[in-house]
Amino acid sequence: MTSLALLLLAAATAFWVAHVFRIPSIPLLLIAGVITSAVVPVPPDFLEDTLLLGVVVILFVAGIELNPQRVGRYRGLAIRIGMIEFFALGGAAFGVSLLMGFSIVTAAYIGLAISASSTLVVVRLLQQRQELYTPMGRTVTGVLLTQDLLVVILVPVVIGLADGWGAVGIGLASTLGLMALAGVTLRWIAPRLIPWVAEDEEFLLLTVFGVLFVFLGLANFLGVPMVVGAFLAGVTLSPFPVSALVRGQLNSLGDFFSAIFFTALGALLVLPTPAELGQALLLALLLVLLTPPIVTLISERSGFSARVGIGGGLLLAQASEFSLIVGLQGVVLGQLDERTFSLIALVTVITMVLTPLLGTGRVTGWLLRLHPFREPETPGSPPSDHVLLVGCGTSGEAILETLVGGPHEIWVVDDDPVVVTRVREAGFDVVFGDATDLEVLRNAGAHEARIVISTIRNREDCAALLALASDVPVLVRTFEAADARWVEERGGIAVSYAEAGMEDFVRWFLEEGHRIRSTG
Repeated sequence: MTSLALLLLAAATAFWVAHVFRIPSIPLLLIAGVITSAVVPVPPDFLEDTLLLGVVVILFVAGIELNPQRVGRYRGLAIRIGMIEFFALGGAAFGVSLLMGFSIVTAAYIGLAISASSTLVVVRLLQQRQELYTPMGRTVTGVLLTQDLLVVILVPVVIGLADGWGAVGIGLASTLGLMALAGVTLRWIAPRLIPWVAEDEEFLLLTVFGVLFVFLGLANFLGVPMVVGAFLAGVTLSPFPVSALVRGQLNSLGDFFSAIFFTALGALLVLPTPAELGQALLLALLLVLLTPPIVTLISERSGFSARVGIGGGLLLAQASEFSLIVGLQGVVLGQLDERTFSLIALVTVITMVLTPLLGTGRVTGWLLRLHPFREPETPGSPPSDHVLLVGCGTSGEAILETLVGGPHEIWVVDDDPVVVTRVREAGFDVVFGDATDLEVLRNAGAHEARIVISTIRNREDCAALLALASDVPVLVRTFEAADARWVEERGGIAVSYAEAGMEDFVRWFLEEGHRIRSTG
C-alpha cells in the first residue's frame, strides 16, 4: 500500500505541475516515477504488476475509440500504411538489433516492440486537436487498428518461438479464436446489449466491466496475454452509439490508470549505460526518421495530399504501449533480461515524449516546404469575383448544395482526392491541394474572391487564408469561443454553429452575405 500511495502522490504532483505550467503530462509523470524510485525504492514486481494493470485498462479504453466503421472510405489506405509501416519498421529494427549483437529471439522482440504506433498517445492528440474525424484522423485511426491487430496476432508467435512451432500454432489459433468472438460481439451483441442497459448508469458500468472481464478470463484460459483480451474487449464496444454511451463512464478511469502507468514506468526504468543509451537513441531515431517518409509516400501514391501523409507520419512516429507488454512477456518467460526490457522501455518513452512536440501543424508545414516533389495544381488562370469554399467534406457538401443556383461562380479547395473527384464529377471547379499552402490559395483566387467560406476544423490551418484574403470577407466556422476570438483578431468572420445547423448557416449567408460584402 505504501508503494501505491507513493505512486499516486507522484502522479498527482506531476499532473498539477503540468496543469499549472501548461506542458505535456507524460514527461512529468515519467520524471515523477524516476524520482520516486530514487528516493524510496519500489519493489520491481509491484511495478510490473502495476504496469500490467495500467496497460490493461488503457488498451481497453483506447480500443473503444478504434471503431472500424469510423475509418470509412480510408480503410484501404489505412491497411496499406499500417502493414507496410509495421513490417518495414519491424524489419529495420530487427536488422539493426542483430548488428548491435543481440540474439535472433531478442532482436525479434525488439522488432515487434518497435513496429506498432501508440494508440494511447495518438488518439489523445487527435481528440485534443479535434481531428479524429478529419481525413488524416480517420486514416491514422485505421492504421492504429491495423497495427494493433498485427501485434495481437504476432505476440503469441514471438512468445512461442522458444517452445517450437507447435506452441506458436496453438497460441495463434487461440488468438484468432478470441478475435472471432470479438468480431461477433462487435457486430451483433454490443449494439443491442449496451443501449438496452444504458438507462441505468450503474448497470451500464457493470455491463461494460463484465465485457472486459469475460475477455480477460477467456484470454487467461486460452493462454493469450491479458492485454490482448483487454484490447479486443474495447474494440467490441467501439461502434456508435455504444462507444458514446460508454465513453463518459470510462474517461476519468482511463486518465487515472494512464497516470499510474507512466509513473510506474518511470520508476521501473533502469539507469542506462552510455552504450545502452546510444542503442536506444539509434532505435528511436530509426523510428522517427523512417515513419513520416513511409506514410507520406503511400498516402501520395494513393492520391492524398502531402500534408495528410506528413501529418499522419509524424503522429505515428513512436513506439506503442504494446511494446512494454511484449517486453514484459519476454522477461516473465525468461527470454529477455531486464536490461533489454529497459532498452525497449527507453525507446518507447523517448518517442512518446517526442510525438506531441513533432506532431504539430508547424512541423508539418516546415516539412511540407522541404518536400522535394510537391507540385500543387495550377489552373489556367486564377478565378476572381467568385465564391470560394475551402474544405468540402460532409459539412462543406451541405454548403455547396445550397450555393448551387447562386449568381456567382463557385470554386472549391480540398486535399482529399475522393472529395475532389466527387465535386468535379458534379461539375464544379476544384483546386486540389493543401489549404495552408499560399500557392494553392492563390491558384484558387482566394485574394480575388467575392467571399470565402472555410469549413476547416483546425483554426491554425486558416492562418494563411486569413492573411492572404485580408481584403475579402472570410467566414470561418468555429465551435469554441476561443477559436472565434482567434479568427476575429485576424480579420475573419467567426460563425459559431454545430454541424447539424449547417443549412441554417448557409441560408444566413445567402441572405446576409451581400450586406457583409458591402460593409467589408
